Amino acid sequence: MNTRSKIILYILTVLTFAGCAETFLGPDPENSPQVNFSIFWNDFNRNYAQFPLKDLDWDSVYTFYYPEINSNTSQSRLFSIFREIVINLNDMHVNLYTPLGIVSRNSAYPAAYPSMRLINSCKYLKCGQSQNSVMEYRDCQNADFGYILIPSFSGDGDNLSFLDRRYDIIDNILSCFREKKGLIIDLRSNTGGNVFNAEYVAGRFTEESIVYAKYKEKIGPDRNDFSEWRVSTINPAGSQKYHNPIVLLTSRSTASSAEMFVLAMRTLPNVTIIGDTTGGGVGSPVYRELPNGWTFRLSTRFYSDVAGRIIEGNGIIPDIAVQTTMADSANGVDKILEKGIEFLVRHK
Repeated sequence: MNTRSKIILYILTVLTFAGCAETFLGPDPENSPQVNFSIFWNDFNRNYAQFPLKDLDWDSVYTFYYPEINSNTSQSRLFSIFREIVINLNDMHVNLYTPLGIVSRNSAYPAAYPSMRLINSCKYLKCGQSQNSVMEYRDCQNADFGYILIPSFSGDGDNLSFLDRRYDIIDNILSCFREKKGLIIDLRSNTGGNVFNAEYVAGRFTEESIVYAKYKEKIGPDRNDFSEWRVSTINPAGSQKYHNPIVLLTSRSTASSAEMFVLAMRTLPNVTIIGDTTGGGVGSPVYRELPNGWTFRLSTRFYSDVAGRIIEGNGIIPDIAVQTTMADSANGVDKILEKGIEFLVRHK
């Protein structure tokens, strides 16, 4: 076959494939305000798992907003409509990403919540901290105890499908702390990331597989198409174990996969949670794209603890409730960390 014939064959193959793709996948949806709104509303209608937990009539959302939209509706007006809808859903895993701005949930918890961590202060912790890209760790001033800060469970590139092996650093840290009589793990600024990383770290503290949470997942287009209750499990992992008393520090900023870590750790007899109720958002989101290029995400699951208490919107209540006020923080006082150290002193 000569070169000219090969080129013609290639072009025909491409055109044939493109025609087949349109046959099987359908044409691209029209990029109009009405179509963008309809796709947005229908994606939630088919895939959003948390309508049973929300005091919201989703049909009325369509009835109310759709008549306002026509071919002349501006992108800024469409954005304001979507913004109102996202805020009213009040779900930390429902977000809208556009060139006009990013919309996140209407949190019931102030963004400036005073959960200050004084890791750079030598008042409670030894100076000269050690750290890597995922954790920081130091001795407490009371040398009987160690302190670990886990600021996030995000992965390398934030890929939520794979374990990030940088979290193997927990083995090195626990090796350094193996003689400590107690351990503090600070999660107060941890807003989540990859649940595989959270479960992987938690596996250092158990010798057996433990069911720590339950969830229902959206599995069909009807609004009531849910799976039966499924379970989340932690399994033994890593080369190091630690079984002395452990305190987890939590705040309203502790959320998503960080809450999964708290749920997993609270099943262990040597763990105590100190601080404030967690954020209450563990929805396992997926991303969607609209014809106009805007992206949004929505929650596909809702979770409970092993006793059946729903976490979404409620959070995890600490064993010992403590708050650090703005005045405390201004004066260099960390009451949550203080309470954690005090607890370990009593139970070492």
